[in-house]
Amino acid sequence: MIYAGVDIAKVDHVIGAVDETGAEVARPMQFKNSEAGFERCVAWLESVAESEDDVFVGMEATGHYWMACFAHLTAAGYRVCVVNPMQVHAMRELKGMKGVKNDRIDSWLIAETLRQGNYDETRLATDEVQALKQLTRYHQGLKQELATVKTQAICVLDAYFPEYAGLFSDMFGAASLRVLAECPTPSEVNRKRASTIAKLLSEGSRGRLGADKAAQLKAAAKSSVGIRLGEDAAAFQLKTMASQVEFLNGTIAKVEREVASLLAKVEPNITTIPGVSTTTGAQIVAEIGDVRRFKSAASIVKYAGLNSGVDESGKHSAQGVPITKHGSPYLRRSLWLAANRARQYDPRLKAFYDKKRREGKPHRVAVTAVARKLCHVVFAVMRDGEPYDPAK
Repeated sequence: MIYAGVDIAKVDHVIGAVDETGAEVARPMQFKNSEAGFERCVAWLESVAESEDDVFVGMEATGHYWMACFAHLTAAGYRVCVVNPMQVHAMRELKGMKGVKNDRIDSWLIAETLRQGNYDETRLATDEVQALKQLTRYHQGLKQELATVKTQAICVLDAYFPEYAGLFSDMFGAASLRVLAECPTPSEVNRKRASTIAKLLSEGSRGRLGADKAAQLKAAAKSSVGIRLGEDAAAFQLKTMASQVEFLNGTIAKVEREVASLLAKVEPNITTIPGVSTTTGAQIVAEIGDVRRFKSAASIVKYAGLNSGVDESGKHSAQGVPITKHGSPYLRRSLWLAANRARQYDPRLKAFYDKKRREGKPHRVAVTAVARKLCHVVFAVMRDGEPYDPAK
């Protein structure tokens, strides 16, 4: 058996190979991340082995750049898997090559990691699952961007119109956004007629707010203690931020509708788990992908990086070791968020959470323990293709 390792990069990959004894079988070769480059890689593999069955190819999981090469080699009939960078790092230290790094050495280390069996079987996602992964990660990015814009807007308002926050239950609701888009500072509110502001509020709130709220705004603006220096620039900034918030809200809503549609096709049972929303459930499903690649729920716990680290030496065994945080940060985050809700709605998970709290565990630690439990529920639901049944 020939073990080939591919060091993945954005533009140029490098492939090297070893035999069953660990000896190099050919000089490593560089090839482009293109169709011509992949064909060159296949030709190189044909030169080191008689058939596709005699070669096992491994590549390091570097962003998304490995996917095209993986798909091409798989289509060519080769057995291919993705190697965790942490495993390659461990092999580098084992070989005494810490601090020694180039593409040719890395390809050899990946091949050697593969030869020693330090890998997990890899399957490319289906079209729907890949789309779900793209959209859920995009959704998360949009939510983070929205939170950043809102924080910046609050900071500006605190300086120029500190009374504004107390006038609305939701500063970034539709009614408030209409005001921020037209007259976000005390001076601009004072220049507007009360009837004009009332109209903005009525349109934004669908008639719930009007003259009374407009009068409150006018009164607050008249007695505001906000600064006046640079107020025109602040007004411009707040108006553009209001537009950003509206745009992001609309985009997020579109993405959520698309995610819900995809999830209904891929794995609708995930939302039958108490506390698992559509967007959170979609990200869990997208990051896990084909559940058959995991031997057990414990494998998902490890893949999410929710497993506790180990700190033992002789008779000493440390308590309260933090989780490893290896694996997918997207899966870890979505499982933790789902667990934080599930411990409120699922009686068994709530009892488990309360037990951990009685043991003196902080909230975050207790929720993390619930997240590990939740991995078993998620694994069973996805494996069996059935709705969540707490009796099982």
